[in-house]
Amino acid sequence: MPAPDPLYTVCDGHLCFDGADLVELAETRETPFFVFSERRLRVNVEALLGSFRSVHAATEVFYASKACSNLWFLGVVRDAGANVEVNAGGELDKALAAGFKPRQIVFNGVAKTKAEIERAVACGVRAFMVDSLHELGRIGEVAAALDEVATVAPRIDVHVPTMTHPGLETAHGGKAGIDRDDAVAAFRLAAGHPNLDPAGMHLHIGSQITSVEPYRQAVAAALDIVAEVEAAAGIRLRFLNAGGGFAVPYREAPVACHPSDYFCSLLGAADYAAVVGGELAARRPDLELFLEPGRSIAATTAVLVARVENEKTKGRRDADGRRIGDERWVTVDAGFNTLLEHTNYHWYYRTIVASRPGDEADAEFRLAGPLCDGGDVFAGDADSAYRWFPAATTVGDVVAFLDAGAYTLEMMNPYNARPTAAAFAVTAAGELVQIRRRDTADDLAAHDVVPGAR
Repeated sequence: MPAPDPLYTVCDGHLCFDGADLVELAETRETPFFVFSERRLRVNVEALLGSFRSVHAATEVFYASKACSNLWFLGVVRDAGANVEVNAGGELDKALAAGFKPRQIVFNGVAKTKAEIERAVACGVRAFMVDSLHELGRIGEVAAALDEVATVAPRIDVHVPTMTHPGLETAHGGKAGIDRDDAVAAFRLAAGHPNLDPAGMHLHIGSQITSVEPYRQAVAAALDIVAEVEAAAGIRLRFLNAGGGFAVPYREAPVACHPSDYFCSLLGAADYAAVVGGELAARRPDLELFLEPGRSIAATTAVLVARVENEKTKGRRDADGRRIGDERWVTVDAGFNTLLEHTNYHWYYRTIVASRPGDEADAEFRLAGPLCDGGDVFAGDADSAYRWFPAATTVGDVVAFLDAGAYTLEMMNPYNARPTAAAFAVTAAGELVQIRRRDTADDLAAHDVVPGAR
């Protein structure tokens, strides 16, 4: 059991999440499926807002909708007091459909099309986070054609290492942002364009960052650049966007965590606020602070419920092929079609056999997904290849993957023509509602075209 998390309890011998009996749900619904908690979502938003505003009152949270852009989810985020950050025209459309006003939306992304920029300028988004000098010119051209002024915040690569997964590092070289040596040129270009308003600077440094030190270095570097570009371009910025990246403890943490173990974190919102908000409050209290957290808001709001569909024992062999032991395998009905990060980033999700939560996890298993792909095998516990489950775990048991609310619904795919999963939510009133339906056979073929067929 994940302790001391009050959302996880044992009810009649089954694992419950926010009061919902996961095994009972699996008896009447096709697995795999997700269960979200409105209560946890609200707590996560309120913790970030409260922690940062207690240090720097002029703070706004723009939830990074790429983590989960389900319309129900976005509606709760908005109602809880956060704004939203989008990365594409589709995310903009969903944000508007969820009730966000254009002034509550910032537009990020590294490859904005002219059509997306036109849509965002025309509807009046709060600001564009600008990825390059080329894009800055493109936004200016579009705004001029529409006779509008677009608010912009160039994204500067402050070149700070973060010790996270290489695919999640965004401000130490790589594809995102403007080189710091070009910062002055970017702000001069924006300041000199009649249809651009350079109101801020953006510096998002990555995701799942388990130390505050990269934030300390990044904000300090950013404020130095702010002073430089203000002097060079003759402007005064109104906000600094520090991005997100606050870590989620996917692995149960020991007394201390090494910063390079990006699944292990002992930090909370207050720790990040003390550094990011504190640095800003000390050096530039006039600047508003924008934040773009995604994973830290979404991850702990959901579990994935799957079922064991196969089991077998295979030999464990040495380098010469001699059998030196046994490996027990269990295969569940959710793989990287449902949890893509488990393969593309070798991501770790804690698991509990929801039908046996009171039994001791005393046996090693290899845990695999159902896909016709040898890579569809889940990472083990404690950097091993094995998961510890009760020895009696068998076909028919229900398995819960914890902290599955971020980058899951968004990344599902129909590989092997497996329907993407449904999602349900436990509302603040304790009611179970459906927030996403499972794919049907018609959905799986909906975009296929057979030439000449009627």
